[in-house]
Amino acid sequence: MKRKEKLSIILAIFMPILSVAQVLEPLQDQPEDIINGAYSKDHNQQKEEAYEYPEIAEKDVVWSRTIWREIDLRQKANHHFYYPAITDRNHLNPEEMSLIDVIMEDIQIDDGKRVFKAEQNAKAGNEFKYGELSFQEKLALGRKGDVIETKYDEYGEPMFDELGNIIYDTIKGAAFDRTNVKRWKLKEEWFFDKHRSAMNVRIIALCPVMEIPNEDREEDMFWIYFPDYRDLLVQTKVANFTKNNAQQRSYLGVFEKRMFGSRVLQESNIMNRGVTDYMVGLDALLESDRIKEEIFNIEQDMWEY
Repeated sequence: MKRKEKLSIILAIFMPILSVAQVLEPLQDQPEDIINGAYSKDHNQQKEEAYEYPEIAEKDVVWSRTIWREIDLRQKANHHFYYPAITDRNHLNPEEMSLIDVIMEDIQIDDGKRVFKAEQNAKAGNEFKYGELSFQEKLALGRKGDVIETKYDEYGEPMFDELGNIIYDTIKGAAFDRTNVKRWKLKEEWFFDKHRSAMNVRIIALCPVMEIPNEDREEDMFWIYFPDYRDLLVQTKVANFTKNNAQQRSYLGVFEKRMFGSRVLQESNIMNRGVTDYMVGLDALLESDRIKEEIFNIEQDMWEY
């Protein structure tokens, strides 16, 4: 009899708590009159489109120079390209991703954007001359497990099946960890347009550079043609390190407003030499700064004050 009384008392105590707990369960749908913040945030960045470049006539360009840069993501000024660093794809937030995640996720859906092969230790020049990656090769870039490569015959020529399609061979190899991409190469062209009387710059291509674990070396992964990806980059938010939620920037805005730190790897020159081909150590860094300053001064020297 006493056990029944105790059970009744326990139920009498905990039933109201259980009832409240059921009432306080989070709602699945937020009421329309609730604003999750001080003001309504209706801007949909995923519907934005990149502005079109103004057309440049060759006769209006009185000066131009091609520059190759390296963006080191370990520098504080470039952390917005690296974070959030996600190793588990299940935790990826489509609205806020690192630069390599943005590019790789788009490559894997194969929506027609071009991806070009990167030749290791190649001289700077035409980065698109080594051809595009096939669909299978694109999938192999980010897929766990085996790597797919073109199968060659004894003479070093690609092998084809009866329908004329390239035959691919499966090679054992571990997939790369995207967080190992800690550098990007950037190719751009600076030019002075006399029609608009302005110095301008156009980013031409990007290349992620991957660290190879346990091998103490780096490898260029692929090149992308930057104009192909401008609409994608304007639709993706950059990690907000300014602690100002009212200023949400896109990757395209960061690139085109020059909100990153870099060092010059090479400028276009007769001998096609990189900076480290004729300078080493601190002298190479000083040479990089000298090239940056020279480009800045070219525009200033065109005016009289």
